[in-house]
Amino acid sequence: MQTYFEATPKQKQLADIGRDMMNWSEEYGKINGLKAVTDAGLRVLNNLSHVGNLLTQFGAPYGTTQSDFTEADRKLIADWMQKKVDIERK
Repeated sequence: MQTYFEATPKQKQLADIGRDMMNWSEEYGKINGLKAVTDAGLRVLNNLSHVGNLLTQFGAPYGTTQSDFTEADRKLIADWMQKKVDIERK
């Protein structure tokens, strides 16, 4: 029996996706370097961290809800899932 405070399997899956987004954003600079990354590329990396954090809290008591995600956030999640996230470089 699941309690109110226990995450559902879907919430756990979203949290895993969010952690993957945040980890990839954090590791990108260590692996590829940030010297040639444009401002738009840095913005994508920052958004990955931000949206990833929102996903880790989705559905939790006092956590994020569907209305907390903008259309751009939803597109970023879809692009991430389809492995279409591109970090612009000079």
